[in-house]
Amino acid sequence: MRMSEAYAGAVAGLVPVVLFLIMVEVAGHRNRLRTLFGEMARPAALVRAMARRPARGDAQLRRAARAVEQLNSGVRSLAWVSAYLAVSAVTAVLLLDAEMRALRWLASADPGPAAADARFCLVVLGIAFFRVGLGPLLDLVNPVREGAEIILPALRSLHRLKASVQEADPDPGDPRP
Repeated sequence: MRMSEAYAGAVAGLVPVVLFLIMVEVAGHRNRLRTLFGEMARPAALVRAMARRPARGDAQLRRAARAVEQLNSGVRSLAWVSAYLAVSAVTAVLLLDAEMRALRWLASADPGPAAADARFCLVVLGIAFFRVGLGPLLDLVNPVREGAEIILPALRSLHRLKASVQEADPDPGDPRP
């Protein structure tokens, strides 16, 4: 593989587009972080207050348990968003480096084959395309997990209910007098 004018031009033209797509997603996740921190503020304050003055009574203990559960959920979401933003930042830096390599090659008087730069640009664009395509799919992880946490216990309850009904009426086809 070698750098050519057409290849370097394509890299120089593609990088800003891919970088723009990543930055639009990052802006959305920045807003998600703000919302997440807002959602975690009240439970965090409640947990801190109860750490200073231990809860008395069942109602306070239930409130504390709900607050801790909300914080745990928030921390998991925060970990996902933080990892997503870290990958975005690394990808953006790599894209900027690829852009500069392509532009430097185009601007040089006697560019030469620059095989290493051509391979670098190819790998970075591959990573960036993967990141841009994978990003929306990763955004589905939390809603699917949250939905499963709601639906699966309901299905188990339905199964238990069905089993208890069958125990109460062992032969549902038999009409009762």
